[in-house]
Amino acid sequence: QNNEKTFTKAFNMEGRDRIKLDLPGPVDLKVWNKPTVRMEITVSLANGNMSMLDQLATVGRYNLKSVAQDDILLITAPNLYREVRVKGVELKERVSYVVFVPQDVEVILHAPPAMATVEN
Repeated sequence: QNNEKTFTKAFNMEGRDRIKLDLPGPVDLKVWNKPTVRMEITVSLANGNMSMLDQLATVGRYNLKSVAQDDILLITAPNLYREVRVKGVELKERVSYVVFVPQDVEVILHAPPAMATVEN
């Protein structure tokens, strides 16, 4: 039984040349020749089922937010920092991201602190 789902969301860079990712979990960066940022979030539950995963998605647990700060587009997953308990047991989630960024965009990864300029 596969309790895994992938969600996608696109963001407009709105003329900015830097993006900061503040996301809990591993991030795989890829460069593409489009002007938008595309995020693929893969979530799997170790101690849950698909209906639970669907329900968490429905209430917005995996929603991403973007905030424009000067020349930086900040993308966060605020609801993933909250602990979820089911019948008193902490939900065990594995969340990972594949992020497609435009060429010549500087990417700042927040956790762990690292800075990378994406080139092809």
